[in-house]
Amino acid sequence: MRGALLAAFLMTAAVPGHAAELRAAELHAAELRAIVPPDARPETVFDWRTQACEDWDVPDAPARAWRSADGTVHLLAAHTTARALTGPSLDRVAPDCRVVFDSGHQDDPARYDDRGWLAAPYTTDGRTVYALVHNEFHGHERRALCPAGDYAACWWNSVTLAVSEDGGRRFRGAGYVAGIPYRFRGDLGRRAGLFGPSNIVAQDGWYYATAFAEETGAQKRGVCLMRTRDLSAPGSWRGWDGRDFTVRFLDPYAASASSETPAGHVCQPMPAGRLPFTVTGLVRHAPSGLTLAVMAGRHAERPGAEPVSGVWVSSSADLRSWSVPRLAWAAPLMTDRDRCGTAETLYYPSILDPDSLSRNFEDTDGDAFLYLTRLRMSGCKPTRERDLVRVPIHIDAVADR
Repeated sequence: MRGALLAAFLMTAAVPGHAAELRAAELHAAELRAIVPPDARPETVFDWRTQACEDWDVPDAPARAWRSADGTVHLLAAHTTARALTGPSLDRVAPDCRVVFDSGHQDDPARYDDRGWLAAPYTTDGRTVYALVHNEFHGHERRALCPAGDYAACWWNSVTLAVSEDGGRRFRGAGYVAGIPYRFRGDLGRRAGLFGPSNIVAQDGWYYATAFAEETGAQKRGVCLMRTRDLSAPGSWRGWDGRDFTVRFLDPYAASASSETPAGHVCQPMPAGRLPFTVTGLVRHAPSGLTLAVMAGRHAERPGAEPVSGVWVSSSADLRSWSVPRLAWAAPLMTDRDRCGTAETLYYPSILDPDSLSRNFEDTDGDAFLYLTRLRMSGCKPTRERDLVRVPIHIDAVADR
């Protein structure tokens, strides 16, 4: 299939007037499959017992990486007090105990600075690094706001921006990016907002990312796609409305919010049959130009089949239409309902290729690594003993069924 795609590309290069149409037709006839070899065994990238800088120095987000201007590779998969692994290449990174980002623990939900996870760093020059932040307000720690005192019942989420002006040595908060158009409620009884930003990928002059929305008011549940042309402007991101990127994410605490209709500020999620779970990673397959979405969950590959827990993938030519999810690797997950008694589980999958030509490791030639957090369990709950591991994964384009 790679040969057919390359031939199609050469044809389109020779006939500029038909290039876009021919390439679109060729890509439409293909999808990506990703497979972890059956004999693959996880390789430890970060070992909590021997390398943690403090007890909660744990991998608690999907792995992301970038190259700074001096050539240093930064690998990030951190908790709210973020530290990176650094080195001359993705294969040779080591823990750096310097804190690159920390949470403000602010009591006011309008500040968007309680608990933050650096989720999606991106740089165009290796000096200024922008990062989407998975931003949680923990209402359960403020009993006046959340009488129940329950984490999940008073968990309110948004996406904010952080920026580093020194290649990623230190990040600071830089504003509100996206969320739902409703203020925090301590009586909702379940989590609400936009969660788990994917990494950022560039395509056709735009920067794209996804986040997962829980159903609240006018906001439906599912994967939201959003984009911007200007990473430095947190308010410039627009969400998918089902036809175009027209959704302006409303900050419900802004002075002008009271005059707005909430239903006009919610995204239209991607079809759940194609992207059923939080997209924890996006990577472009360079030989085909297709983008692969990586997810973790329990799913059945076809109607009537037994659901399987593990890492699932879906692919797209335009980030709007996605293929049916395919299993890349069967594995026990932190989110499994039957995880009680399991010694170790996995979560937060992402794909990184040490040979990527992108400064942000956003593409692959097809041979890469699947990075995950390995969590040691105590009964039914994960402990803070968590390692960052990786296994080889092969990605290729195949004829669409």
